Amino acid sequence: MYHYRYREDKAVSQGLWKPANWSEPYLLTYLSSLREPPQRADNPSQYKGSVVFNVIYNVWDGVYIHAFSSKSPDGFNQYVIIEPPRPSLATLLKIEKMFARKVGEKDPPASIEGKEQFMLKVLLDLTKSMSEDDRFAIIYHFVRDKLYAGPLEPFIRDTNIEDISIPGRGTVFIVHKVFGPMQTSVKIEDPLELNELIISLSEKTMRPVSHNRPIIDASLPDGSRVNFVFGEDISKRGSNLTIRKFSKVPLSITQLISSGSITPMLGAYLWLMLDEGMNVFVCGETASGKTTTLNAITTFIPPHLKIVSIEDTPELTVPHANWVSEVTRDTGGEGSIKLFDLLKAALRQRPNYILVGEIRDKEGNVAFQAMQTGHSVMATFHAANVNTLIQRLTSYPIEVPRTHVNNLNIALFQTALYDKKGILQRRVIEVDELIDVDPTTNDIVYVLAFTYDPIEDKPVFAGRGSSYLIESKVAVRRGLDRENLVKLYEDLELRAKFLSTLTQKKVFNYFEVWSQILRARQIGLEAVMDEVIA
Repeated sequence: MYHYRYREDKAVSQGLWKPANWSEPYLLTYLSSLREPPQRADNPSQYKGSVVFNVIYNVWDGVYIHAFSSKSPDGFNQYVIIEPPRPSLATLLKIEKMFARKVGEKDPPASIEGKEQFMLKVLLDLTKSMSEDDRFAIIYHFVRDKLYAGPLEPFIRDTNIEDISIPGRGTVFIVHKVFGPMQTSVKIEDPLELNELIISLSEKTMRPVSHNRPIIDASLPDGSRVNFVFGEDISKRGSNLTIRKFSKVPLSITQLISSGSITPMLGAYLWLMLDEGMNVFVCGETASGKTTTLNAITTFIPPHLKIVSIEDTPELTVPHANWVSEVTRDTGGEGSIKLFDLLKAALRQRPNYILVGEIRDKEGNVAFQAMQTGHSVMATFHAANVNTLIQRLTSYPIEVPRTHVNNLNIALFQTALYDKKGILQRRVIEVDELIDVDPTTNDIVYVLAFTYDPIEDKPVFAGRGSSYLIESKVAVRRGLDRENLVKLYEDLELRAKFLSTLTQKKVFNYFEVWSQILRARQIGLEAVMDEVIA
């Protein structure tokens, strides 16, 4: 949203708005009410790990966030939204009627940016007789509510937020990347208002909720994943929603290394395995970062391969040119397209790699059939450890035959945990190589390639000679005998050094990391490291 502290009407018509100037009357009024003024934070991440904090930052023009630590009994830190004061309902209804008459039957632009500019021009004309502050407030709330996510839009705009939760009537809660779980200043007490918000947001996703279809998974226009539950008959505290935010540019492997989620050696190991077409499941509990990891490691898939991704809600971003992205369609009737249907269709599209957003039903059986027919598969899966993984795969409704499970080469497990300062951290805690099924006990035989060291706070490689896949799969594919296995481990260490160098030089952008990996494939790892260091 461009925003409403404008220079002049001519500039406004071009979509040019003054940035927030930190002196808006409503902001100054709020600050004057505080006993202790907050510190201005242009980059809130500098406070990561702080137990005591009191900061204010701008999330977009005209809207500010006051975040501060709280000693309240419930233990939540506080998140206060400071935005233009909301005009009266009568004023907004009047503007809405005037807007409808002015627009008439004109077709709005297709893009959301075009719609915003279209609305701004009309609203500026309708409010030209008002004071600047009144225009500012009316235009802000009209566009925020009609085009965007209403009272939730400031949360959507805040790039520091991971999750947004409305558990029912009452307070909105968030998970902040810097400050952890927080209680916000936004409250929705009226059940009618809450239902209207849920309906409005769901309509923007093109998957509207109703009493016949009260539970919907969808994506917001910004790409965030949202789950709607509509109606008090199934949610006793009232309709609820949960939004999982996703960046337009995914986190890169170097960002995961920098944050401590993985290590350069683990990144190098996955790179080596994906070069050889291994099947990988990224496993963990809810909100453990599975999709983030899956997205990050797709840059290791060779660039000339064809990739088909299959998801319920579009979250994966693949940098490859030959990428087919497919999404399910839920109409509640015969026109519905499930993951199972898309996965069967993918087998006829001759992909080299199939990426499945999340396996949880009978599509899992098809995924293992794809592995058996020579397709490489990567997916996320809800399982905390290898035993749970096998139990879920072989039980209803997935029902993969136990003798087929060893088609999966690697199971990576990660979790979300809070450190001593209460900051949410995501860590890979185990990487298992699945070998075979014991014919006597019917148990899965596997090797621990990486295990989490809580003292070092990182996954640690088991060392040379410990990897079944390197020594019995990769070596065979590369025509190396046992005397030359050392070359593979040297290659692994060189890749780890390369990833470490990119991380140290702060090459963090997802597509820049992809570009450096492509460059390394062309001229060699050592040559690219020299370029990066230089």
